[in-house]
Amino acid sequence: MVEPALGFVNLMRRLTKPLGIGLTLIAVFCGGFYFFYQGAKKNSPKQDMVRTSAVINQPLPKANLVSISGEPLEDERLRRGKIVLVFMMPDCPSCDEENAFIKTVAGSRQDVSFFYVIPFGGKDAVLKWAQGKYSLDPLYDVGSNLSKSLEIYQVPIKIFLEDGIIKRTWLDATDGNQKQAEFKDWLGGL
Repeated sequence: MVEPALGFVNLMRRLTKPLGIGLTLIAVFCGGFYFFYQGAKKNSPKQDMVRTSAVINQPLPKANLVSISGEPLEDERLRRGKIVLVFMMPDCPSCDEENAFIKTVAGSRQDVSFFYVIPFGGKDAVLKWAQGKYSLDPLYDVGSNLSKSLEIYQVPIKIFLEDGIIKRTWLDATDGNQKQAEFKDWLGGL
């Protein structure tokens, strides 16, 4: 019985060095990738137009938005006039700040319509959760189709449309009073 145990011990001794080298290489690779990614994030300039900037001066993709009551918003309504779509989620602290900010500016221009859009989650659950939480009635992006078309993967994001054409985008205007002031100035000068 001693002989098989010695064979196992010898095998483990022979594998220890290659396993140690392999694990070290994996750790170095993972650590290098992590630090490279963190450095790239720090060195990239923060822009107020994120992934949605590629759609500037493009028509808004077809939208399938429904209200809390289940009524669809006619897609054509998004193709007339000046509109700000505010993509938000009920469980997002930045969205709560954005809601408070939008509440102060939404009525300042009668020629600009504001719509909240909830892009993710189960329709009934998020609409029920959002009911009464926001200063504007939220709409739900059925199947997240509009959000996917615009490559929206984080919230809050605002998109300005003029006659159905995307003219400008903003990521989280709650990033300090300066961004809020810039948005107010932009809205006033529109």
